[in-house]
Amino acid sequence: MDLVTINITSKESVNLVCSKCGNARRIVTSKLTHVGRIYKVKCACTHGFSIQFERRKYKRKKLKFIGTYSTEHNLTDHIIDIVDLSRGGLAFTRTDSNKLMLGDKINIRFNLDNPEQDLIECTVLIRNVFDSRVCVEFLDMRGRMHTTLGFYFL
Repeated sequence: MDLVTINITSKESVNLVCSKCGNARRIVTSKLTHVGRIYKVKCACTHGFSIQFERRKYKRKKLKFIGTYSTEHNLTDHIIDIVDLSRGGLAFTRTDSNKLMLGDKINIRFNLDNPEQDLIECTVLIRNVFDSRVCVEFLDMRGRMHTTLGFYFL
């Protein structure tokens, strides 16, 4: 069954379109009580699919990049696997045993998989830590990173 993720940050309603027949149904997003939950939907044509609503400022893209991070106190690079990316931040998994805490600032470097292999180098703020998974928000984006990430998500 297909899973469709819909970002509802600034929208009061969305049109849900069946991928099989093209039939559309308007959904009022202000009435949604469980954002993040997966809903199973069946169209009038009997085609079934799943939808998930998210309240994110930027669309997130699942991927798998190798990158590095370093802390302000320890300039040694630690290898990480970047698992998702948005224009506002990213999530990565790590194998080291460093203590990373909420609110810490770290430096991250990685290359995009676009034809130019653009280098992303930035300072980030740690927002969540779940065992080996760390979610961060971009703070200091060097060079033309905003533009680069904008084109990457097109």
